[in-house]
Amino acid sequence: MIISQIVAVSLNNVIGINNGLPWHMPDDQAWFKEKTWGHHIVTGRRNYEAEGKALPGRVNIVLTRNPDYNIPDGIVVHHLEDTIEIAENAGETELFIVGGAEIYKLAMPVTDRIYLTRIHTIVEGDTYYPEIDENIWKEVSRTSHTKDARNPFDYDFVIYERKNDQL
Repeated sequence: MIISQIVAVSLNNVIGINNGLPWHMPDDQAWFKEKTWGHHIVTGRRNYEAEGKALPGRVNIVLTRNPDYNIPDGIVVHHLEDTIEIAENAGETELFIVGGAEIYKLAMPVTDRIYLTRIHTIVEGDTYYPEIDENIWKEVSRTSHTKDARNPFDYDFVIYERKNDQL
């Protein structure tokens, strides 16, 4: 099973502000949906609560330290290893880590692939994604897009894979 992270990041590595996204990019939302649809996704409690509900068409796993936390529309776990075990036992081919920042950081050592939307803007934020270390990650795909009536910034869809010697 492949473990992937999917994230939208500004040029200054901002991924969020006030428990939300600092932009509205419909094409990025569509890409996120296309990649994660039908798969298990892992999110942190705050990220789940900011969304307000489980994302449809996916098995939602919420990772939290709170032992009393429950949700009506997904699975709650307390250790990253449990998310991997649940997905593997279900025959999952690709498990997606969808945020927030603490969950991305926690899962980075076991991540095989990163789907990164690079938003060509510098924004204020309070939540950041780590720098992509080129000693560990290899860019395998990049598709560039120009801003349009729906998407206010230029952006790239970039896929990174962990280098074989960095497993």
